Amino acid sequence: MSVMLLRVGFMADGIWKALVGISMLVFFPFLVDELRAPGLLLALTSIAVLASAIAELAYAARSGARSHVKHLIAYDSAWVLVSVAALTVAASNADLAWILWLGYQVVAAPVVALVFGAGARKGGRSASASPPRRR
Repeated sequence: MSVMLLRVGFMADGIWKALVGISMLVFFPFLVDELRAPGLLLALTSIAVLASAIAELAYAARSGARSHVKHLIAYDSAWVLVSVAALTVAASNADLAWILWLGYQVVAAPVVALVFGAGARKGGRSASASPPRRR
């Protein structure tokens, strides 16, 4: 897979996360007042998701190396599974559903932000990346 294609993928995922984080803030009153989302957890989650988006966008701009694909797959796959679990629980216990959905993100998003932030600062080279060849 080409670095350009990887960069586009990281950029798209970062934009998606930014849209989710911004949507949480824009719809905060509705989510809290009408859908009973826990306000503090929602606020913390929106900040965590936005931080993750910023780190991922920085990584896409500076590197986009293949070494970080596994982190996206793990984060996004777990997010889908937690979303399904939260939707399953929501009919009987909306409070638990919110805690599951927001709780996953408030824990996982900062981890992803740290991983991608470190990758952006290093220009994408991870500890497992092979050193550059000398000529």
